[in-house]
Amino acid sequence: MKMKVESLEQSVPELFQTANKKCLQSEQAIEIIKQNIGVIPVAITPEYRVIWLDVGDYPYREWKFRYATQNLIEKQGLGNCFTTDIQVLSSEKLSLDTLQDPAGFVFHMSKCGSTLMSKVLDQPETQMIIKEATPLHENLWQYLTNDWQEPVAPTAENLRLIRNLIQLLGRPRIPGQKSYYVRFRSWGIAFVEIIQQAFPDTPSLFMYRDPVKVMASILNKPTTGLPRLNDSDAAAFITGQSRQALSEMDALHYFTSFYKQYLHLSLTKMKNTHYLNYRQMNKQNIDQILRTGYGYAATEADLSLMQAQFDTYSKDDTGTVRFVSDSKEKQKQVTPQMREAAEQYLMDMYRQLEESDNNLNKVLV
Repeated sequence: MKMKVESLEQSVPELFQTANKKCLQSEQAIEIIKQNIGVIPVAITPEYRVIWLDVGDYPYREWKFRYATQNLIEKQGLGNCFTTDIQVLSSEKLSLDTLQDPAGFVFHMSKCGSTLMSKVLDQPETQMIIKEATPLHENLWQYLTNDWQEPVAPTAENLRLIRNLIQLLGRPRIPGQKSYYVRFRSWGIAFVEIIQQAFPDTPSLFMYRDPVKVMASILNKPTTGLPRLNDSDAAAFITGQSRQALSEMDALHYFTSFYKQYLHLSLTKMKNTHYLNYRQMNKQNIDQILRTGYGYAATEADLSLMQAQFDTYSKDDTGTVRFVSDSKEKQKQVTPQMREAAEQYLMDMYRQLEESDNNLNKVLV
């Protein structure tokens, strides 16, 4: 299950090299952050240093935060960059009046339309979506869990750190920007309690799909996130399994252990949340999905742009590749072993999601 995956540091090593030469103390860094609305945190290093970069008004429309940062640097060169200790993020002085709470969160079980949702939300000029931001998964939770040894404590300091980090990522840098949304990596749901405690008024969607179809997709075209966690304390923390047990699993049961936890957490820990099945994610439903899920009523012009996104492959940032459904192909890839694992570990919770009063299937066709 080993995959060669390029991190942000491997993609743009010059960013890390340059920023690490300019290590600022808290007071100096906070003044720079206050005075320059383009300065945002773009990474957290294994040494728990925050990499800050002035991204200006670059819109970050790419389907992943990492690709946007890489493209920005390739096109415009390095802006002002520096590092600070991670504890700067918990400073009360970073709670700026200009910062806003997110308009909504997107949690998901992977391979279920979250990338499409983020591209849809990205269409209006008045809003931005943070798509799997590097500092929201690389080293942040390792720091807050004391190297994966304990749950994140809901202290005022930790809650402020999470609030400051997310609000700074979504700070209004783009002309006309009025709101922003955040899409987490699939395993970000392991921290949904503390995230929702930090933002109790922000509504969430949990996107999911028939587990058998998710398995067929992930096993034939793996995402980069979960395989990277293989044989790690992170995987053990997220799944509740031991490293030893995970190391002895085949790919099917390794992925199943994550999905089992995702579905369990979505049912037992999420608040202020609606559930959305991938099969109902379409251009006819998107207006009602946004109205019910986020309380967001798009203008007629913006809704037209959002609906048009359904015709384009969401993981192509050129906007030129047409979307072609692969549902029939996925059906052919389903094996008896996938069906057995899904029925044993996942389908009961899938059915509970389908029957929940918080499921958008109650208002969608």
